[in-house]
Amino acid sequence: MYWWSWILIWLALVILLIGTLVFFGWRLFKKGIAVVEELERLTDKVELLQQNVDELSVETPPNAILDGYSVVANRRDREKDRRATMRQLRRDARMKRGRLITDPQAWEGWTDVR
Repeated sequence: MYWWSWILIWLALVILLIGTLVFFGWRLFKKGIAVVEELERLTDKVELLQQNVDELSVETPPNAILDGYSVVANRRDREKDRRATMRQLRRDARMKRGRLITDPQAWEGWTDVR
């Protein structure tokens, strides 16, 4: 083999190596850019979730020991009154529905004759 053939073979191998490195470097660069874009989108989603967490934070209930007996008793009485009012409203609605069902005039025009 001639000496210049070895130079051509090594030159081809070096060019192939450089081409391979450029190809994989370009792929790595594109994947890196894709990762950065996904991280930006993830950061936006995390910010939205953090806002939701801040909005949905649980409020601590009032401390009965620090408030004192009169405040707690007043709060309890108001809650009992509210529940009693709601119970009465539901009872009135049930009674109204029951009267509509059992009222003979409500059934006028309805016959069992076929």
